[in-house]
Amino acid sequence: ATAYATFDGHTDGDMKPYVYRTRDYGQTWESLVTADVTGYAHVIRQDTVNSNLLFLGTEFGLFVSVDGGKNWARAGTSLPPVAVRDLVIHPREHDLIIATHGRGIYILDDLTPLRGLTAAVLEAEAAFLPSRPSVQKIPAGEQRFDGDADFTASSPEGTAWITYYLKRRHVFGDLRIEVLDSDGKVLYSAPGERRRGVNRFEWPMRLKGPKAPPATQLGGNLFSLFGPLVPEGTYTVRMIKGKETYTGQVKLVADPRAKHTEEDRALARRSARQLYEMVERLAFLSDSLADLREQARDRASKLLEKDPLRKRVEALAAAFDKQRGALAATREGGITGEERLREKTLSLYGAVNGYLGRPTQSQLDRMAALDKELQGEVAAFDALVKGELAVVNAALEKKKAEPLKPMTEEEWRAKDQRK
Repeated sequence: ATAYATFDGHTDGDMKPYVYRTRDYGQTWESLVTADVTGYAHVIRQDTVNSNLLFLGTEFGLFVSVDGGKNWARAGTSLPPVAVRDLVIHPREHDLIIATHGRGIYILDDLTPLRGLTAAVLEAEAAFLPSRPSVQKIPAGEQRFDGDADFTASSPEGTAWITYYLKRRHVFGDLRIEVLDSDGKVLYSAPGERRRGVNRFEWPMRLKGPKAPPATQLGGNLFSLFGPLVPEGTYTVRMIKGKETYTGQVKLVADPRAKHTEEDRALARRSARQLYEMVERLAFLSDSLADLREQARDRASKLLEKDPLRKRVEALAAAFDKQRGALAATREGGITGEERLREKTLSLYGAVNGYLGRPTQSQLDRMAALDKELQGEVAAFDALVKGELAVVNAALEKKKAEPLKPMTEEEWRAKDQRK
């Protein structure tokens, strides 16, 4: 029995908004206009799930009410105050499709969080809001040169949206959003928006990009720069707001268009994760060699030139440098085509990481061969540390000089500046 109507009187010079509701089949009408609504009204829509959620399009933008029209607020910060002529709620995606005058179509993704803005939530200092499952979309792209006459729009982001509400703008103290796996390990952490009201946090659903050894060649492809996708499932999200902590959940699902089986997708993720860890082990090895090389050069510089130990320490520094140089491309001069273990591993990682389906058998065989080669380099490093490095350190200690100290993985990760 409830219906809504708007009246546009601007053609007669009346610029005020007129918005009404009837609960008795039009016998009586009540005005829903408040001082917050600006611009004469074009269209009003009631949400298909939450009857108290209303959307009003006026000449000066979109307004939203979560309490059945008692109070209104201008929607969002990215939608400009343009004329909103029509509104449609997508029946499958639950997006709000907004037809504007002069700026085409605007889509407000996922109305689920707005549907969760209950009176209890609005009174809370902070709270996570529900959201629809986030889809791990099939990677795709194209390059076209169609001129400026064609319609263009942004492609959907390959990210999960985590939505939360703040009763007041957060001013003092930290505000961070963290994503945790089932074991409580933090997979992703970044500062969150501090604005009053509804905020959205973007999670790429991937680990941070791998740390690769420095080289003169890029190596790999676009997907070698990204971390591997995390498995599908439900994850805990945590908001650290000053001294307070709030928790919620986010669910990740596979792209419904994907033809790959769950088993194939799982193998793809495991393979990408293994290659990712190989790249990181390679970076740790390279950085460890560079660090020991610099330590050796420093100790040698403090010894007398005629001291036989100086020659031995310099030779050890050269050995560290030689092994490090064999791990990654070092040839100068643009695109040289030089490929060493770093470039080979990054190339394979990018190929596997950019495809959601089962890796080919040749890729799996290649991964095993590269892992064996990496293990050989690690074994050579360990032999150098346990052999010549131990001998040199014993000689340095006899001279009351500082020994060479291999960097631990914990120390290496503590230096990691990636976000």
